[in-house]
Amino acid sequence: MATAREFTSAPEQPTGMLSGREVEVLQLVAAGMTNAQVAEQLFLSRRTVDAHLRRIYDKLDLTSRAEAIRFAMDGGFA
Repeated sequence: MATAREFTSAPEQPTGMLSGREVEVLQLVAAGMTNAQVAEQLFLSRRTVDAHLRRIYDKLDLTSRAEAIRFAMDGGFA
């Protein structure tokens, strides 16, 4: 399982639209973690992770977790 420390040096954001925390959440989701696992890893509540994902979807005009993972993989986040 991936850890947040593995993602401390995030690549440049191609969109420049995501916050640092949103990038962390996206990376962990792309690594295969559930929202509950992301919450535990980043010491957040599940609702906070859900909110981060909603903002990621909105900012990147995505509609699903699969699209977010694909974005992360294509953009070098994963």
